Amino acid sequence: MNFSVYNTLPIGKLYAGTPQNIPAYRPNRTVSDNVSVNRELDRLLDKRVLTDMVNSNPVLLSLLNANNLKPVVNVENFKRTTYQHSVDTKNISVGIYNSLPVDLKSQANLHYIQKGAMLHDIGKVLIPERILNKRGKLTDEETQIMHLHSKLSEAILSTQNIEPEVLNIVKYHHQNKKNTGYPVIQNTLSGYDINTEIVALADKYSALTEQRSYKTAMSKDQALAILKRDADEGNTNPRIYNALVGYINNSQTANKAQKTAA
Repeated sequence: MNFSVYNTLPIGKLYAGTPQNIPAYRPNRTVSDNVSVNRELDRLLDKRVLTDMVNSNPVLLSLLNANNLKPVVNVENFKRTTYQHSVDTKNISVGIYNSLPVDLKSQANLHYIQKGAMLHDIGKVLIPERILNKRGKLTDEETQIMHLHSKLSEAILSTQNIEPEVLNIVKYHHQNKKNTGYPVIQNTLSGYDINTEIVALADKYSALTEQRSYKTAMSKDQALAILKRDADEGNTNPRIYNALVGYINNSQTANKAQKTAA
């Protein structure tokens, strides 16, 4: 099935990336990567460090208090439910970047993309486990609390000497080109830039194709069909979506070649 929405050329002709230089897509979620941005998240996932960080951050405490949440850090649940998703989102983001047309790639920043993707969900350490792991549809109140994780992530990282461009990705990774996501973008000079677009798309693809407490994992084709609709409706840049398609196709080709050679 051809999921390209921007070009009628064969998907393999659209991208400069090749199976040899694009990170492999691994649906079994066994990615192991020791780059510096992984270590950055590992450093933050210290319960004592995070607890002190939260209790000394008035912005963070205000966000929690406004939503009747206690400053309880749950690192263990994050590691079980969210850590691998963060790694996957980072790897998919890199794959999208590598598959971009030259003109778009020149506008993006790989360092910001990797770092923002790896750290984007750190705020979920403060989302109650009963909500994060709920086996069913969230209530309106629970949804509001879940949506808070983007702002919580930004607030946690804002005291860690993180680049503003990375904080922008973290805060707006659930936004879209129509600004109908969350939180609402107030500053039109930043917000949903190309780095954030890439991470947002990678995050959604990863979420759709992984098993969660409230849903089963979708197939590659099911996930791409949903994301294609987003592109058709103007929520996603179709050229960035096409880069995702190119990355997945090239990665699958590389995986097949590796199995054949083995």
